[in-house]
Amino acid sequence: MKILDRYVFREVCVSFFFCFAIFLITGLIAGFLPILQKGMESGLELTMILFQALASALPGTLVTVSPLSISVGILLGLGRMASDNEISAIKSSGISIVRLLPPVLALGFLGFFLSLLCTLFLIPKGISEGKRLMQEALTKRLDVGIEERAFFNSLKNMILYVDQVDSSNGLMNRIFIRESSQPNDITTIIAKKGKVATDPEGKAFIMDLRDGVILKEDSRGDSTGSLAFKSYTFKYPLNRMSLEKEQKSLEEMSISEILQRVSVITAPKPQDTEQLKIFKLRVDTFARILILQRFVYPFSCIALALISFPIGLVSFGKGKLNNVSLGLIAIFVYYALTLAAERAARSYLVSPEIAVPFPPLLFVAASVYLIDQVRRERAPAFSSIFEKLLIKFGRR
Repeated sequence: MKILDRYVFREVCVSFFFCFAIFLITGLIAGFLPILQKGMESGLELTMILFQALASALPGTLVTVSPLSISVGILLGLGRMASDNEISAIKSSGISIVRLLPPVLALGFLGFFLSLLCTLFLIPKGISEGKRLMQEALTKRLDVGIEERAFFNSLKNMILYVDQVDSSNGLMNRIFIRESSQPNDITTIIAKKGKVATDPEGKAFIMDLRDGVILKEDSRGDSTGSLAFKSYTFKYPLNRMSLEKEQKSLEEMSISEILQRVSVITAPKPQDTEQLKIFKLRVDTFARILILQRFVYPFSCIALALISFPIGLVSFGKGKLNNVSLGLIAIFVYYALTLAAERAARSYLVSPEIAVPFPPLLFVAASVYLIDQVRRERAPAFSSIFEKLLIKFGRR
């Protein structure tokens, strides 16, 4: 029996690693290109960009591709055995097909623990590390964050607005700057043209401005003076406190940190308005969904492994792709149910504790039924419908 276990495990693992490599490379390329573009624009070194890509994109990609690779690997491996009558030979020797389940479950649990490691530790840490690297890059090249017709407020107590930016030479047209680092002295600068100047020491944000006016006002908004200029160099000193410190998002936190943050935010107060109560409800619901996802997404590896087991054992003749076609339909239904369940939870139609785990639990229950049907050599109700569809489309 150990020989049989090793044989089945090796059969599904060969197909799994093949699918895993293809899906992983595709996912990394899709996730790496935006990071590469943003990193190069920010002046990061290539090695730093690669590290950020691995830290940010790899764990999330692993969680996405692991269930798919496990499911398709099982379908291909067992489908090959079924089409070559190896499953029939095993059953004719008196061995129940349920005895083939442990190697399949072993692969599913390996994917589960790998995905759980990613969702609980690696993904939050990767998001935090990626934001930290981009924050460091921002201190080196602040002009990267300046966009046309968008307010740039990455610097504390300063707002910058630019109507047009020439990407070829960095020249900016119609510039508006409002600086309020001193509470009783608010400075507003309006200039026709300007350009961000480099500071070799990285201690200041410098702009060379042309043809504009400087307006001064106090904290009450009363004018205290104005000055027109042909040429003016605006310098805003930088230090660690100058950059706006962002609070950690919930996606970057551990479960204990999420619970602590949410308990503080959603604590009821007598002066809470109706809108504030709705906001607290949204935060609480989002946090509960996020925590459940960190366990449910890894559990998809087990749920899809179980559903793929009976589908892979069914022989539709010599065509190996028939099993894969039915399995891909099951995968599509699973992820459609997952999206629908999360949507229902976010819309407050169903409690997150019921909606989010529903798809994998439903598939586990369906797997138990299908495995029992295959063990008894009975055709499930939907198999005849699927077979008729295959014959119909095959004739066409």
